[in-house]
This record gives sequence, C-alpha cells and structure tokens, in this order.
Amino acid sequence: MAGVLAGAARRCVPIHTSCISRCPVLVKQIHVSQPTRRASEGGDLLGIPDAVPQITPQRSTKPLPKYSNSRERQFHEYLQFVRDRTGRVKVVKAGQVRATAWLRLFQLASKAEHLEAVVEVFPQWKESGKSFTSLDAEMFVRRCEELDCPLLALKVFGDHPKYSLAFSSFPAARNLIHSLYQKYPLENVIAAVSLFGLNNLSPVTEDPASSAMLYAACLRSKNKHASLLGRDIRVALQKLLGETESYPERKEKILRARHSNKPDIWLLEALRDIKKSKSDEGRGSWWITEWMARGEGRVLPPLAERRYQARGGKHLQDASVTPATRSAPQQVQYA
Repeated sequence: MAGVLAGAARRCVPIHTSCISRCPVLVKQIHVSQPTRRASEGGDLLGIPDAVPQITPQRSTKPLPKYSNSRERQFHEYLQFVRDRTGRVKVVKAGQVRATAWLRLFQLASKAEHLEAVVEVFPQWKESGKSFTSLDAEMFVRRCEELDCPLLALKVFGDHPKYSLAFSSFPAARNLIHSLYQKYPLENVIAAVSLFGLNNLSPVTEDPASSAMLYAACLRSKNKHASLLGRDIRVALQKLLGETESYPERKEKILRARHSNKPDIWLLEALRDIKKSKSDEGRGSWWITEWMARGEGRVLPPLAERRYQARGGKHLQDASVTPATRSAPQQVQYA
C-alpha cells in the first residue's frame, strides 16, 4: 500500500507533485485493526400448539447477547438483516436490502467497533451487483470522525477494489482531511490527499479549507520534510485567500451545527492554528491576520506599525484596531 500511496502522491495535484516526490518518507502504510465478524443470531422461534404445552423448543446454550440500550440492539439486528440478504449467495432469500440501509447503519452505530462490523459487509454489497452513493461516502466519513476512527475511513477509501466505496465526493474528501489533520501524523494526511488525484477530484489547492488544514498539518509536523510541502501549500493558500471573500465567524450553535457551514468553520479554525504555529516560531502571518480582520469588520494599522509593535514586545493580537468606519485599504500580499 505504501508504494501505491507514494505513486499516488506523485500524481496528486500540480502543487504537490514536485514536493511529495521529494518526500517519500511522508507516505507510509496505514494499519487499522481488522474488524471482527459477529456470530449470526439464532433461528426463528417455533410456534407451540396449546394442546401440548409440555413440548418446548430447544434453546441454544450460548448466552444471549446483552445490549446496553435499544439503539445498540437495533443496530445488531439490522446489520444481521443486511448481512443475511447480501452477497453472492444470500443466506435469506426473502426480503430486499434498500440502498438507504447503509445510511441507517451509519446512524445507528454508536462506537468504532460498530462501523468496523459494517465495513466487513461492504464487499457483499458489491457482490450483489450494487454500488454505494456519494451520500454514503459523506455519511461514512462523518460518522468515522464522530466515533474517533478516521483511519478506518482512510483504509476503506484506500482499498476500493475490496470495499467499493468510492472516494468521489469532494465534501467527503474535505471531511476526511479535517478528521485527520489535528490529531494524526502528517503521513496520514498526505495519504488522504493522495486519494484526490487517484479519484479525479479537484486538487486540494483549489479549496481554501483543505489547503489551510494541510498547511496547518505541515507546520505542526516535526518531520523535516514537511517544510518542503508546506512552502508550496502556503503559496497556494495565500493566493486562495486573496480570491476568497472573508467572513465573520459564526457563533450561533444552530448555524455551527449545520454541515453546510462546516467548510467555513474549518477554514477559520485552520487559519488560527497556522497563526499560532507561526507565532510560536517567531514568524509572522500578516496575510492571514488581514484576511480575518476584514471578515470581522476591522481595519488594522499599517503593516509597518504592526511590525514595530511586534518588535517592541507587543503581540499582534494586542495591537490597536480601528473600527471599519472608513473604506478598507487595498489588499497587499505578504509572504
């Protein structure tokens, strides 16, 4: 798999090609524990005539599974229903599995082990002549992040011949980067980015949120090769921000909860991470500061004055800010 990811990284996107090819050590094989197959449940109950109440069906000596709540019981029952009715040879002929069954299973799953059990049934869906939708991919990535198992999503999308869950949705791809860049090594993020080119998605450097998250991961990484990729991503991100209208951060919980607003929220979060990383290293990020200030309706002092205040030991965040009562100055690009 490492060879596949390394080759994919070289074909990924124009901004990555030269850099990732110089950093083969960034791409490593991803290991995720293999999901375990759950034993099938017992057969149907037998009807007993009232005339012979002394005759009772033989019960299994195995202890019945104990579920912590009704949701978990529904999950296992529905998963068994899907497992028995999919595949090249169906265990149960009666009944059909709807295409929406996967969305229901993703929603019923309440822990990582549940998603691993669902993934085990993916190959049977392909054997049944069926295919997954882009909505399936988006919901799967979202639930993997919520249940803290994004490496499972990376494993599934990285092995399409086996699992057949296509990495064909850019929202799902962006969500996968978000689930990895803050908590996992840069190598995992690079592996996710390499899937963009393999699946004919738009380059990561054409999306502000994805570029910012990748750049933040490069700055956070201790790998000496990360700076090579980081330089290319910084140039692309700086250009993207110059072409993107700034906006204020959404504070209302109901707005932040909407998944359609997540890319804007993730972009601001990643930009703050970048500013902090650069500040810790004693480097400036004026182009990010100015972009975020415009979205908040603020006009910053001239760059020369801000640099003077910074040299005097005054942090940029503490620099005086003038309310936007006059027209904003023309945008200036800074490295």
